Amino acid sequence: MLATREIEGYALHSRAAWKRFCDDRGYRFFHYGESLLPDMHVNWSKIEMVRRHLSETDAEIVVLVDADTYVCSRDFDLNALAEKYADKDILFAKDCHHLGPFLLPLNFEAAFKYQTRNLPNAGFVVIRNNDFCRQFFDDWLSLSQGQLSGIADRHPRNQRVLWQGLYFKHMKRIGLLDRIVERVRNVAHIPRAIRSGAAVVHVKNGLSQQQADELEVSLRKNG
Repeated sequence: MLATREIEGYALHSRAAWKRFCDDRGYRFFHYGESLLPDMHVNWSKIEMVRRHLSETDAEIVVLVDADTYVCSRDFDLNALAEKYADKDILFAKDCHHLGPFLLPLNFEAAFKYQTRNLPNAGFVVIRNNDFCRQFFDDWLSLSQGQLSGIADRHPRNQRVLWQGLYFKHMKRIGLLDRIVERVRNVAHIPRAIRSGAAVVHVKNGLSQQQADELEVSLRKNG
């Protein structure tokens, strides 16, 4: 997780939740607290973070989580998830949210441009530590500094470069996770997401201390 002091107000709660989850499951949790690319928007530091981590760790699987994501299932098995998608090298959350029975894109401009709602969101990414993925993240950053630098600083920045330069080129090696990771507009929608099978929720602007505590109590009560 990349969480700089500018977002510490909510990041400290999600960081604590992910740390507890990792400790319980026997995973290693890493937090990077500083921007790694001072000449670029902090959004790009998480791509650099993964690049460095893939080259330094002996882990077979690396998982990138944003600071406004929260794990909602103590039984969530990341290794089993990777095995379920054994033919994929990288798994992304979908860049969508559910509104009742409807699946709506988070970025209508991109959905219209690429004529699909099935676009990746970089808030939760499961990555195999292999040659393909290391090259993938090298190329992601390289495109932002070269061929696609003109769009690299337009929100949603790294996702815009991902969609334009990498996703369609490597679709066969990329999996999109539906319902397992659920984007919710606010804390009131978390119970519904969990009932629908979400193991992780991505909450815009994070949770307050009270909300994070209430979610933790609920998870302990139900699991």
